[in-house]
Amino acid sequence: MISAIFYSLIGGIAVALQSVFSARLGEKLGFWEANAFVHGSGFLLAIILALFLGKLDFGAFREVNPIYLTAGFVGVLIVFSISKSVSGIGASYGITIMLVSQILFTLCLNIFGFFGEETIKLSPMKGFGIVLLICGLLIFQLSE
Repeated sequence: MISAIFYSLIGGIAVALQSVFSARLGEKLGFWEANAFVHGSGFLLAIILALFLGKLDFGAFREVNPIYLTAGFVGVLIVFSISKSVSGIGASYGITIMLVSQILFTLCLNIFGFFGEETIKLSPMKGFGIVLLICGLLIFQLSE
C-alpha cells in the first residue's frame, strides 16, 4: 500500500511535468510533432526498459482484451488534450479541470465495474467526499 501511494505521488508529479513540457514543445514544434516526439521518446525508453527489466513475452498479447491495446492511442489523446489545455488556460487550471473529469469518469468506471475494475458502492459518505474534493479543487482555482 505504501509503495502504491508513493507511485501515485510520482505519477502526479510526472503528469504535471509532462503537461507543461508537452505544452512548451507544442508551442515550438506544433502539437502533433510534439506529441509524436513525446510518444516516440517514451517508446524508446519503454523498449530499453523492457529489454533489461521485462520478460518480453509477446505471446501474452493474444490473451489481452483487444480494447486494452488502444491504450497508446488514448495516450496520444491525453498528451494532445493536456498540451492544448495548458497552452490555452495554464497548467493549474488545465490540470484542475482534468482532475475533476478524471475523478468523475473513474468513479463511473468503478461503480459499474467497466473494463474489469472492481465495483464499488457509492455510499452517501463517499459521494459527499467526492463533492468535497471537487469543491476543494474549484475553490482553490477560483479564489484570489
